Amino acid sequence: MKLVEFLKREYNYNPNIKDDIKSYIEQWESWYEGNVRDFHNYFIYNGREKVSQKRYTMNMAKEISEDWADVLWSEKCKISMKNNKSQQEFNNLADDLGLDEVISQAIEKSGALGTCAVVTNVYDLLSNEDAMTIDVSQAKTRTDIVDVDLIFPLSWNNKTITECAFGSVEYNDGNKYIVLSVHKLNDKGNYVIYNHLFKETNSNLTEIKNDDGTISEFDTLSNKKWFAIFKPNLTNNLFKNNPFGIPHYANSIDKVKAVDIAFDAIHNEVQDGRKRTFVRADLLNYDDGTQKMVFDPNDTSIYVLPKGATKDDLIQSESDDLRTDKLIGTLNTCLNILGNSVGFGENHYHFDGTNLSTATAVISSNSKMFRRKKRLEVGYESAIFDLVQAICYASSTFGTNNIDTDGMVILFDDSIVEDKQSESTRALEEVSAGVLSKVEYRMKIFGETEEIAKQKIEEIRTSNPTMSDLLGTDNE
Repeated sequence: MKLVEFLKREYNYNPNIKDDIKSYIEQWESWYEGNVRDFHNYFIYNGREKVSQKRYTMNMAKEISEDWADVLWSEKCKISMKNNKSQQEFNNLADDLGLDEVISQAIEKSGALGTCAVVTNVYDLLSNEDAMTIDVSQAKTRTDIVDVDLIFPLSWNNKTITECAFGSVEYNDGNKYIVLSVHKLNDKGNYVIYNHLFKETNSNLTEIKNDDGTISEFDTLSNKKWFAIFKPNLTNNLFKNNPFGIPHYANSIDKVKAVDIAFDAIHNEVQDGRKRTFVRADLLNYDDGTQKMVFDPNDTSIYVLPKGATKDDLIQSESDDLRTDKLIGTLNTCLNILGNSVGFGENHYHFDGTNLSTATAVISSNSKMFRRKKRLEVGYESAIFDLVQAICYASSTFGTNNIDTDGMVILFDDSIVEDKQSESTRALEEVSAGVLSKVEYRMKIFGETEEIAKQKIEEIRTSNPTMSDLLGTDNE
């Protein structure tokens, strides 16, 4: 039995959803790994036979995905809760889960492969003796990143996945197991998670009983999703009516190829540029009874002349100055075109002959990169919101936390924008002019919730009272 067959039979899964984009996903995975079989492996004809070659790569699919993840999410980004108690509990939970790293990895993988999921779980739930209640005193929350090839959408609307199955691979005592969790809505509108365990033998799956205490049917008691789907907020022009996304470079594959061809040319120029030797075919061997080879047949600097060469043409050599400077210029042109096509704007990438570098991460608010950044944030903010809600709900309902996510604010880092300081200055002027309150200022600039902003202002006022405060004449 195959996993898709099980999902089709038990959960009415439509395999056409994945079949329509399977070839794209395989291609994107190859580019992300930096080894595309039909491109990075090629042949050069040396006049006698085809010699296998390996094309050098700058692995720009990985670079682009990493760079966008760095721009979109960093330690400067903030997730603010309604009050200090919830904020402190959330901060501790986020540290335990390594949430910043999870979000960053999910953004990178989704940017590289189009789609990625983060699934929330709870473990170490204990049933009481009557088996009617659950002891959560030792329960812990966990998040798992699921790659696109193990995401199986069951229901979606407006390209938002509402029900989904997720797979993961585990190994135990040399045996391979597939863990499947299916998130479905019940008649009450609550999510129920169905867990299945399969043992894989010769690519076939056999469902087995899970003996590690995993609950086979777990009612979350809520309509909050326990999964978050990450994908770039880009229009999917490759396949319609499909809930999967596309990577940043999906429409720039030819430009990625151009970069690798130019990069490979630099290496070949250095390797083969010392000189090129032309040899008549009958001089490749000499006969001492064993027909020994004179030259290495895999040496691409040796080119075999056709039969009929005269005695004067026994051996010739060609030696020219290296063209590395021109080739590096060509590579930088290709990098410029690629960087612009994936939203970074012009002159973002530069190769100095040794290393790839990126432009200083300061941009203007009307630049192409800033506009793309804000567009991507819209999609990722929704995914991060789902993820944070899931972990907070799971750790509060089936754990020992008590985190209130109402009024939660997600603030992305805009410090790379040139006029961030002027925005802050202008906001301060608006406060002085009375058109913006101090609370609104903190909410806008620091990304705080209204309640926390008020608390901070009161703390500042208490620790540094003005004369108006002391006299009780400040009306704010």
